[in-house]
Amino acid sequence: MMAAADRKRNWKGLTRRWVVNVLSVVLLALVLFSVIVAALVKQYYARSVEQYLADQLDAVASVFNGDPAASTAAFEESAREYVETFAMQEQMEVQFLRSDGRVLLSTAGYLADTYEQSTDYENALRSADHTALWQGRSAGDEPVMTAAAIIRSRENSAVCLGAVRIIVSLSGVNRQYSLVLASIFSLVALVFVMIVLSGLYFINSIIVPIQGVGKIARQIARGDFEARITGPRRKDEIGDLCDAINNMAGELASTEQMKNEFISSVSHELRTPLTAIKGWGETVRDATDDPALVQKGMEVIIGEAERLSVIVEDLLDFSRMQNGRLTYHMKPCDVVAEMAEAILTLTDTAKKKQIQLDFTEPDNLPPIVGDAVRLQQVFVNVLGNALKYTPEKGSIVVDMKALKDEIEIYISDTGTGIDPDDLAYIKQKFYKGKDAVRGSGIGLAIADEIVKAHGGRMDVASTLHVGTTVTIALPVRPVHLAGQEELL
Repeated sequence: MMAAADRKRNWKGLTRRWVVNVLSVVLLALVLFSVIVAALVKQYYARSVEQYLADQLDAVASVFNGDPAASTAAFEESAREYVETFAMQEQMEVQFLRSDGRVLLSTAGYLADTYEQSTDYENALRSADHTALWQGRSAGDEPVMTAAAIIRSRENSAVCLGAVRIIVSLSGVNRQYSLVLASIFSLVALVFVMIVLSGLYFINSIIVPIQGVGKIARQIARGDFEARITGPRRKDEIGDLCDAINNMAGELASTEQMKNEFISSVSHELRTPLTAIKGWGETVRDATDDPALVQKGMEVIIGEAERLSVIVEDLLDFSRMQNGRLTYHMKPCDVVAEMAEAILTLTDTAKKKQIQLDFTEPDNLPPIVGDAVRLQQVFVNVLGNALKYTPEKGSIVVDMKALKDEIEIYISDTGTGIDPDDLAYIKQKFYKGKDAVRGSGIGLAIADEIVKAHGGRMDVASTLHVGTTVTIALPVRPVHLAGQEELL
């Protein structure tokens, strides 16, 4: 049943298209070629016979046209002498006709007029050169071709002494022509069969691998990311497609694993503050007579609620980014002020971990056109990562400088650094390195997307156990945009 279904599907697919679009055109071309060649061969044989008749007719007629004083009696006498000495009975028949068109003599040995239907004599009489051809069948139904030439008196060209008729059988020519036609059609049929067989082999060589690719693709679509196309790989487009499918399966498996880890990580990230809020909420409820404990509990609850808010906002931004709905309100802004605001936001966190956070505001930096809120989100994200991975009593240095067409921002820390194997993937969504601490794994992906939306770039350089430097380059936009707001 499956084999029958596959054959039916094949016929409806590439095989049918090949038969309709290619094989039918090839067949038509071969048929036209056969017809044209057959017509040319037939024409060649006909012209060859005609030329042979013309040559023989000239040779015979020249014998009788050489005597200026020739008369009817002299013509008949010469005809008898020619018949008696004729030695080419196997190749042709020569007839001598009276002036009225009746057969006088024949090299065949009898006087029966077997070519009464022939029009060569009448046509020769009317012809300017006094010769004519005729093709038809004899009284015995044999295919023949005849050529006739009028013999006229040399003294008076208006006097017709008689005529010479050359007759050749076309049976041998037709047999030869039939053999040639059979050879042509056999060759064309052989070529067509070879084209069909080679085409079917070629189509099969495409269909079978594609069916395998389709089978594996359906397995992958059902969630089996371990499915792979196996077997010998050809060095062609089909092989490239198989490699691409296998690579896609690997990427999907990796993405699926990262997604699961992301869900697990986000679940943990949400559970931790929720647990703290719930625990401290119960504590505060039962400690109405202890203002200090209530105060501490409320601070924890507010802090954890803010943490929840940041996580949820990141998730919403990530969703918008995936759907292409992350909006930007572009207008002139001071990147130094936005960095200072981001640092101020994280100053308390740095103090708690005893991390020195250095930022010297540069002078005379040109304004850029960007979304101030989004840029501050990038700075907070990168600085937050630096604080997260920098141990106590470490340091974070923020520097800025203006180049010709852009502003470059450097955020360097003395943290744990990033493993070289993780560095190339650190900005991918869901990715978390081997030494990653808690987090959703989408912060840097969002930051990188925001920087790219501003026409800039974000590069990460790191040395394990030494520290990490994040470089953010933002282009300086033309000043004529100042005062305008652009929604991207």
